Amino acid sequence: MHLIIDCTTTQNELKHHGIGKYTKNVVKELLNYKDIKISILLFDAQSTLDKTLEKERENVEIIRIGKLRKSDYKNYLWYLIQLLPNILKIKQKNSIYFCPYFWAGIPSLHIPTVLMIHDMILPLFNIYSEKNKINNSIKKILYWLELRKAKYCKYIVVNSNQTKKDFLKYFPKYNKEEVKTIYLDAVLEGTDAQWDEKLPPDYKEKGYYIYIGGTVYENKNSKGVVDGYKDFLSRIPSKENVPYMIIAGGNFVKDNPSAREFREYIKNKGLEEHIILTGFYEDNQVKQLLSNSIAMLHLSLYEGFGIILVGGMKAGTPVIAHNGSCYPEVLGGAGILVDGLNMEEVGKAMFDIYTNEDLRKSLIKEGLDRVKLFSWEKTVKETIKVLESV
Repeated sequence: MHLIIDCTTTQNELKHHGIGKYTKNVVKELLNYKDIKISILLFDAQSTLDKTLEKERENVEIIRIGKLRKSDYKNYLWYLIQLLPNILKIKQKNSIYFCPYFWAGIPSLHIPTVLMIHDMILPLFNIYSEKNKINNSIKKILYWLELRKAKYCKYIVVNSNQTKKDFLKYFPKYNKEEVKTIYLDAVLEGTDAQWDEKLPPDYKEKGYYIYIGGTVYENKNSKGVVDGYKDFLSRIPSKENVPYMIIAGGNFVKDNPSAREFREYIKNKGLEEHIILTGFYEDNQVKQLLSNSIAMLHLSLYEGFGIILVGGMKAGTPVIAHNGSCYPEVLGGAGILVDGLNMEEVGKAMFDIYTNEDLRKSLIKEGLDRVKLFSWEKTVKETIKVLESV
């Protein structure tokens, strides 16, 4: 079997997102299979796979496909003049194209293709662009121009039964037996001595809750975290030494209308002194940010899988998540599910963990047991079965 894989999401703006991490970890595991010939498509730029690819392997070749570029509205043109020609150039009789990110281009009309669908957030929420209605309409056209080629793929890989259900909603004629649910994993990479440099000096004394891996997009429900935290504070008799709410991620400190509006929302709630926006964090800081927290919150109204939930359980921190989309499926009871739009439910869950140490320890234990079900090795073994079926 000859496998061609688009790995450009390990280089562009998606490299720290779930899509980029998925590509990186799946490819790292695939490289252990010496009987599979692998052609890796990369830009002429750095990749999060660079260290892995330093070791020469007889079964692996790297195909450079031009200068680094963002994933944007020009994807379709770039696919036609740059990506597809390179794919056809190296295509063999036994070639299979593995597509971890559909918007870069799906060559399903030219080569047997297995496509990974991470979620169906954009059509479900009609959020193709948050700039304006015109941009949203343009990107909607481009989205479906590309995704319609999914119906010609040999198999569709999804990361949860929820995503499978959502995909089949838009592609009801696609053979559901050829939509394979394969769970993912989370990797907590090393440690960093400066992991807490952006936290308040007294965080050890007061403690903190954490919201990590989110954005200001509507479906992420970041304001629900703010509202729930405010309710939590109202339940504490003394306002001295109350825990902070740490919101980690570069999207919250950007200079754009959505991010500015979110920061103004925090200010209007009177929570500027209690909610700390850390900005961008390194991958090797995630484990400590999570493990040192009282609990983590993730109240997204829709996720395909929610890698950060697995990361939280692995780090040994209790998880509070929205009771919707894939979250009940991923948590499997090893966390507290709430209505993310109900600030009282969120605040009570935070308060219960804060005041009940036995509950907190129980949630940590259940989470550590639950994550034993997830591993990238298992993900790749199941993915290879799909590829072999082609």
